[in-house]
Amino acid sequence: MKNPGMGVEVYFANGVRNIRPYYHRRASFAKGRWFKRTLTDVLVNEFNAVTEEEYIDGIRKGQYKIIRDGQSLEPEEALHSPIENSDIIETSSHKHEPPVLKWCDEEIDIEGKKVAGIDIVFENEDLLVLDKPNGIPIHPTGQFYQNTLTEILKAHNKEARPCYRLDKITSGLLIMAKKKSVANQIQSKIRSRDMTKLYLARVKGKFPKIDHQINSYECALPVPFEDDALITTAISDTYTIELKRSFPACFSAPKTACTKFYPLKYFPTVDQSLVVCRPLTGRTHQIRIHLARAGHPIVNDPYYNLENTKYPLRSKFILDVDNWENSSLTRETLREKFDIFDKECRSTRSKLREVKRNEDCGECGSEDPEIPRRHELELWLHAWKYSDSEKTIDFETNPPSWINQCDI
Repeated sequence: MKNPGMGVEVYFANGVRNIRPYYHRRASFAKGRWFKRTLTDVLVNEFNAVTEEEYIDGIRKGQYKIIRDGQSLEPEEALHSPIENSDIIETSSHKHEPPVLKWCDEEIDIEGKKVAGIDIVFENEDLLVLDKPNGIPIHPTGQFYQNTLTEILKAHNKEARPCYRLDKITSGLLIMAKKKSVANQIQSKIRSRDMTKLYLARVKGKFPKIDHQINSYECALPVPFEDDALITTAISDTYTIELKRSFPACFSAPKTACTKFYPLKYFPTVDQSLVVCRPLTGRTHQIRIHLARAGHPIVNDPYYNLENTKYPLRSKFILDVDNWENSSLTRETLREKFDIFDKECRSTRSKLREVKRNEDCGECGSEDPEIPRRHELELWLHAWKYSDSEKTIDFETNPPSWINQCDI
């Protein structure tokens, strides 16, 4: 179907939402860390999507430009001239976006209830609160642009900015602000920890202290954090390893993270538990990392559950080494680890390409993105409730279906 608001063609197949390739141009001011570096250096080391030779060829063809004082530099000058303050970097590409998980049969709008087929939890002149589906990024990032929540909302005449992050594969409560000042207020509450955030997670194994909990098959959820004796607290440093960055920038700085857990149900036939997670800090992937380090990874976590991950060496390192900065690992050893992780990633992707060889685009020659399987786009982690101390913010979504299914 043609989406007039987005100017792209959307179609559905195999349970995912696809966008046909389109030409896309983006322009943004150069970041401070790019100053005095060449455009080639920035493209290779910051984005690393193709080889250096392909980037150089793209600059010569005008796909990557430097706009200085309102004028586009000639390709050869753009290749060698250091980037300056106030330069604009412009990219033009034939965009092949990966698909996202199909969340409904029809992307309809029902005032006060749905937008683009997504459930509205609450809306007024300041806020738009949604029950975000699994499998869709919130805002443009990496390969995603039109297939993102903010761009889809714009196509349905809704403009709002997210007040916090939810991973692409995470579902649940997403508070979005229609005004920058409102977004700042909510983000300030989150930074000052004046916001109680509760997430539901379905994890592997029998979670600690769950013996004292209610019958596993009751439909109603018990009140979480009512009994202090049932609370488990995890405190450890967390970080990420991003191979698109060069060493040592690929290792993010470890930061202390704290998460409290409360058991709700145990499913003995599959040896899985339902727990409520309350992050007291806002570190990337902290709930997933803390659960996996405790020996109870989220059942279908594609990265931190070692039974599922395509990159076990990198995942295991993050789970085993709480803080790489304060560990006994030398810089040389860390570099060796980076090389191992990079080799693992390249090898895995090469094998996937061999198994799932996609067609090359007739216009730009690039390979169409791999179509992910449904389970790779869904995580049993759901943002359930958000509230502040004054209850000026107090929202809750319906729990997902997997909280009561015993044999999934």
